[in-house]
Amino acid sequence: MVTSMKLLILYYSGTGNTEFACIVASIVAERSGHEVTMKTFAKADEISLDDYDAYCFATPLQAWQPTKNVERFIKAMPSLDGKVAFLLSSSGGQPSQTAPLMTRWLNKKGIAVTGHHDLQSPDSWPVSRRFSHKLDQERPGVESVRELADFTRRMLDMQVAFLSGEQVVLPRHRVRPTPLFLLSRVERLPKGHPNLVMGKKKIIESDCTQCGICEKDCPAGAIRLDPYPVFSKECIACWRCINCCPEDCITTRMSSQYHYKGMPKKDELLEKAGLQ
Repeated sequence: MVTSMKLLILYYSGTGNTEFACIVASIVAERSGHEVTMKTFAKADEISLDDYDAYCFATPLQAWQPTKNVERFIKAMPSLDGKVAFLLSSSGGQPSQTAPLMTRWLNKKGIAVTGHHDLQSPDSWPVSRRFSHKLDQERPGVESVRELADFTRRMLDMQVAFLSGEQVVLPRHRVRPTPLFLLSRVERLPKGHPNLVMGKKKIIESDCTQCGICEKDCPAGAIRLDPYPVFSKECIACWRCINCCPEDCITTRMSSQYHYKGMPKKDELLEKAGLQ
């Protein structure tokens, strides 16, 4: 009978929303007696995936689906037959096709998926923030953090039961080919170009301090300084560079002026939710 697990939380977080969801899951798992490791997908090569009993895969949403770098990672990772995972995401709206897509990809790797939870967070998409930025202080709330904690406890119990050989009822997901979803998949074709979904990027050179944060934070390694940021076709259109730039000097025609710098009052939320 399994009583404790080695849990690996793998995540990508463009602005900190998804990372916050993973921190909540990590706190709950450790309090439940499990050994927890948190790693970004970019640093997963520092460990052996097969050394863990169970997993959490976490992603923000990008065009109604998991981000492109998360999709690439899962599709390229080795099979982990007999393992079990749950899913986390963060979004400013609906999680859309996140759970069906990630479940499909992970099932092909031999991983059973016990469930998915989306943490409603401040909208980080520069295009829509001209309308949504006023909601930054409203989400996530304390109750939504508690809901995430309760979800994590349920998932951990299911994972323990699964690894103990008990029969566990897994959720069934189906990818729905809505017009918006099909349109979003076009950008992921081999010849897809980031300019299709975010417009051509330009640098306000008079504001740029050449700090290198955009180059360091780019999950696709698509930015180099020469002496100002230069973008390659490896860009995955995640908008992270635009949001993380401290001088707001990276823009596109589609972007608004309300760039998202991260979730406020994280510690306060954890404390009020009883997680600190």
